Amino acid sequence: MDLRSTDPARWRDSVSPEAEDRLVGAIDQLADFPVLDGTVTRVIAIADDPETTTADLVAALEADPTFAANLLRYANSPVMARPIRAKTVRQAVMLVGRKALRRLALEAATYRFFEKAPGTGSVRGELHLHAVAVATVAAGAADQVRAHGDGPHLGGLLHDIGRYVLPIAFGEQACDDIAAVAPDGPERVLLETERFSIDHALAGALLAERWGVSADVVAAIAWHHGGPTGVGCPSPEIACVQVGNQVVHMVAGREPDHVLLEVALERAGLPATALDALAQHTIPASRPAGEGGSLASRVTETERLSQTDELTGVDNRRHWLQATRAALGEPGGDAGAVLLCDVDGLDEVNRAHGRRMGDVVLTEVARILAGHGRPGRLGGDLFGVWLPAGAAAGAAAGIADEVRSAFGERPDAPRVDVSLGLAEAATHGTDLSAVLEAALVALAAAKDLNRGRAPAPFGDRAPTL
Repeated sequence: MDLRSTDPARWRDSVSPEAEDRLVGAIDQLADFPVLDGTVTRVIAIADDPETTTADLVAALEADPTFAANLLRYANSPVMARPIRAKTVRQAVMLVGRKALRRLALEAATYRFFEKAPGTGSVRGELHLHAVAVATVAAGAADQVRAHGDGPHLGGLLHDIGRYVLPIAFGEQACDDIAAVAPDGPERVLLETERFSIDHALAGALLAERWGVSADVVAAIAWHHGGPTGVGCPSPEIACVQVGNQVVHMVAGREPDHVLLEVALERAGLPATALDALAQHTIPASRPAGEGGSLASRVTETERLSQTDELTGVDNRRHWLQATRAALGEPGGDAGAVLLCDVDGLDEVNRAHGRRMGDVVLTEVARILAGHGRPGRLGGDLFGVWLPAGAAAGAAAGIADEVRSAFGERPDAPRVDVSLGLAEAATHGTDLSAVLEAALVALAAAKDLNRGRAPAPFGDRAPTL
């Protein structure tokens, strides 16, 4: 595996200075609501120290009556899948034990943040419940695979805090408009990036970094949607948070991000059959355990899902990513390549010639790409093409010429150009995320050249798939 693809800290490369500058005011406002305040930090230190006693833990909690009251209120609330029904802090410690109380203190502190912090548009209550459920599943997954540190549990609790940052920075209505079109998943990330130049995962990582949260937790927040490629998973700890997020969506009856879930399960070393046991962490005792069917079967039986893009007829994002990941792993996959194709100026075509002409452009580009390899529409005006062994040579130049020719034959046709980024598995390895990330870098450089600019360093922009 490419060493770069296993570096959790490289999420920083995807944050452009311009995007970070736009979030400064929002992060400054939320910096006054740190999750890990003095009491929580003391509780964690005592719980982690084998030389301390239960009395030390009780004393630390009782020294902050407000936090102790909040912890008990949270521990006995419907937010908990299984409320502990404790009346005093000492009872809570005795009922759940030190390790569980450590987690409970973090959850109570996060719950307090969710209640008091500004932002979130109209989904504050939903975020409370989702965060705790993801953290619980992520911690369960971490216990199974012996992942270490606070990344899985605290990363799960805080994974969506960027959804507090974006409404402050860009307005609640703008975020609600995105949520109305794409409530969650890769579609939401793509829309956020398109409209704000940054998504909620990266925005949350920047806030957590400001709070001084540990690097493994910050990375878990940044990567919970798979990073710039949507399929990145640098560590088992991050994989646990990704699995937790997908499991909670599935328990709620939503379709998971199948490719990211497959990647995360593989990175964590978990079989798909583990999902049903992990889901039990989120299910109250009053709900039948088998309700909704097996999660494992929903992950593996993907043939029931749509595989094609309705407009262009090529593979849709999910199916193309799955097919390309499989192709990279097959014999000869290390001689193949991924080509990313972005249709330049599609918005201008839509404005000048109408959206129907824009659809014609996308359909014609898809047809041309199909003549060179296996194409998929990844979102909007972005396509990916899997090029088998021997097909990469001259592919980019040939595609660009064919696109120009296709729209240059009629005087009333729009002027259409494409930017292309190529990455060969022989250079970047057969890990899907690594190859896609290299193709994104090449695509960004090509777009800069098409605009007449010198290519910027990777860290100066935020390519996202």
